[in-house]
Amino acid sequence: MNFALKVTITLHKAIKDGHFAIFTTHDIALATEESVNDNFRKKLSKGVSNRWLLKVCRDMYALPGNEPIKVGVLEYIASRLHWNKFIYVSLETELSRQGIISQIPFGYLTVMTQGRSGKIETRYGTIEFTHTSRKNLTEEDVYYDSDARIFRAKAKRAIADLKRVGRNTDMINEEVIND
Repeated sequence: MNFALKVTITLHKAIKDGHFAIFTTHDIALATEESVNDNFRKKLSKGVSNRWLLKVCRDMYALPGNEPIKVGVLEYIASRLHWNKFIYVSLETELSRQGIISQIPFGYLTVMTQGRSGKIETRYGTIEFTHTSRKNLTEEDVYYDSDARIFRAKAKRAIADLKRVGRNTDMINEEVIND
């Protein structure tokens, strides 16, 4: 069986079995029982060129016609990119979701991370990682959103994060916070 067919069949089965439909290079290697090396990466790159594989962002892929339509696509990608660091949605994304600021950032996710800061462009939008050295977060600071499968800042924590990183606080609707 050629590589393209092997990957396509394996990933379709994983999606049918409930996988989120975004696969890392290592997911694909594990599923196809191959090693991640330069040759393997070249085969994936060729799959993108031949359009039987879609590049989501660096080291992440999806299948054409089987892209995820579930809630939390950017959140899922963020979690996979910083799989070994604690992350939570905060800043403008979370404040907008809670109705504390009026602007709604479509296709843009702001995440606090104990890892490196940076912006990642994906085929579904942009993820902005902002480094935090805060390690002792409590239930008063964050909660787990089981629909998006990620931690989210509570309002007080998101506002504190916004101030700490020097972002614009003029958009905050004080009336909503006090209700």
